[in-house]
Amino acid sequence: MYIIKAQGVEMKKILFVLGLSIVFFSSWYLFKHGKKTNSNDVIIVGTNAEYPPFSFVKNDTIVGFDIDIISEICKRLGKKIIIKDMPFDVLIPEIQRGSINLIAAGMTPTEERAKEVIFTQCYFVGDPLVIISPSNKSLTKIDQLFGKEVIVNEGYTADFYMTSFKEIKLKRLQTPAAAFLALDAGRADAYVVARSTVSSFFKQYGNEKFIVTSIPNTEEKYAIAVSPCNSDLLPKLNNILDDMKKDGTLDQLKQKWGLN
Repeated sequence: MYIIKAQGVEMKKILFVLGLSIVFFSSWYLFKHGKKTNSNDVIIVGTNAEYPPFSFVKNDTIVGFDIDIISEICKRLGKKIIIKDMPFDVLIPEIQRGSINLIAAGMTPTEERAKEVIFTQCYFVGDPLVIISPSNKSLTKIDQLFGKEVIVNEGYTADFYMTSFKEIKLKRLQTPAAAFLALDAGRADAYVVARSTVSSFFKQYGNEKFIVTSIPNTEEKYAIAVSPCNSDLLPKLNNILDDMKKDGTLDQLKQKWGLN
């Protein structure tokens, strides 16, 4: 009787260990293969949803010109899309960490950025920088900004461009909304930004309080940033962008978001 009981206990131990092994192996297998499936079927896109009309939040949903473009691209690739909203200045660090595959955030290709990410062809060009000043100051030229405090959005083309003028005191703010609030409150003398951003703001709030002047020989242009780990996507993205230009999709989206 004792021997039979002992054998029963040993058998239970064996079955228990075997069961744990099966559970562990199954979990490991699902984790490894599930992760691989997700990475193949899903594209994770980083954006900064504070820059209308390219990427912004409306009714608790991230929308905009860039969002429509990247959504259409993923649709044509047959991929699901996950959009992650984050500060503009952490987008490239996050793509380096591997938490996102692409960046769609009105990002201008530069030599410095090209050392860290791969850029597609540009999907939007010809967006000049403008000087926005209160109507009672009328600052319309770069040399009129010398000695003045001028707002730029950190990390964008206007920031890089204005940095070259040492005579100008730059005030770096994260979003266009914060910039307009500061300018309207008299906490700065002018705001330099891409024209497309101004157009979006003025359509919503009006432009009676400001003077807007284009800066000659300046231009914003935007491309999708691709992680070097996903370099195989680059030719596919460029081919789809070519198709979207040919079939009129890009022009339709520009018209939708007031970027004609």
